[in-house]
Amino acid sequence: MIKGKRYYLIGIAGVAMASLAGLLKRKGYEVAGSDQEMYEPMKSMLEKLKIKVFTPYSAFHMKHWKPDVVIVGNTIGRGNPELEHVLSNGHPPVGGYRSMSDILLDEFIFGKKAIVISGTHGKTTTTALIAWILECAGLDPTVFVGGFTGNFNGTFKLGKGEYIVLEGDEYDTAFFDKSPKFWHYRPFIGVVNNIELDHVDIYKDLEAYKYAFARFINLIPNNGLLVANRYDKNVMELVNKFHPPTLKLRRAGMKLFGLKHGDYMAKNTQAAIAVARFVGVSHETIKKAIASFKGVKRRSEIIGEKNGITVIDDYAHHPTAVRETLIMLKTKFHAKGVKARRRLFLMFEPGSASSKHRIFEKQYIKAFRHADIVYLYKPYKTGSLR
Repeated sequence: MIKGKRYYLIGIAGVAMASLAGLLKRKGYEVAGSDQEMYEPMKSMLEKLKIKVFTPYSAFHMKHWKPDVVIVGNTIGRGNPELEHVLSNGHPPVGGYRSMSDILLDEFIFGKKAIVISGTHGKTTTTALIAWILECAGLDPTVFVGGFTGNFNGTFKLGKGEYIVLEGDEYDTAFFDKSPKFWHYRPFIGVVNNIELDHVDIYKDLEAYKYAFARFINLIPNNGLLVANRYDKNVMELVNKFHPPTLKLRRAGMKLFGLKHGDYMAKNTQAAIAVARFVGVSHETIKKAIASFKGVKRRSEIIGEKNGITVIDDYAHHPTAVRETLIMLKTKFHAKGVKARRRLFLMFEPGSASSKHRIFEKQYIKAFRHADIVYLYKPYKTGSLR
């Protein structure tokens, strides 16, 4: 650690960037950042950490704060005034401009064993659950997760143990690095929950998408572990076909898991158990951790009930995730023994690039049929050139 290093994060309000800011602050660095506007829960989290946040974007902030290293969020593209200032006026003196993934690797992954959870669906919950099991086992992991976890009361934790548990995102890294984020994370243990085409703004087809995961799998060392969903054909194709012979991962050395189709939480739990057993956590500790797991905000989170109406917030955006969430909610609230059938209203905001793409139109229509009434928000526009 370079004494006195000052980090500045452009795009600090996103969950991942705010979490990185928190980890850097806890490690003892000076940290500030900027964003166009702030939202909860990241707004309160950064305020509690006493991290200065400038809004909206302006080159003045950069000139005023004089950072040693600038971290450029992956939503930041050419045209952003602060990024243009960095590019036009010389790089910061110590580390120039870097990506979030690079800094995670340099500051927090090197020297530890990384447990990286990937997949199109379920990675946030699985990451949070694995982290909580290791915490209950006294392993004191460092944690980096893409959602607000109930057990850690936040999205990150700086631990002193030998493991770091990270959510492995397959989205691209930065405007200057179009490789997937999880290629940077050097997995000792890798989890691949499932693979289904997503992020169609950067992946042209399923083959390109699978290639990102194939490269991720190839990073796992011989003495590490791959946890793979044996009931997902795309995952198993990669496990059987793309694994390099030099890695020598034998079937006996892998934990393959899977339950009936659609039972995502059960599959997440199976993956977490496989990882926990591999690192030596007892069955009893695992059971207690699972029983005390509080979940992640915006993952089927009940945010209020009044006059017999239950309001639930969920982050699901891919048509498969939408479908499975609706099926799960119907199963839960239309359980056997409930006399009055409760109607399911869906209010869906197409926020991701994939949710606005015609390629998924028919799949969304089929998914929405599991709700009684569907309201669609008008998609918001993003103006950044990435």
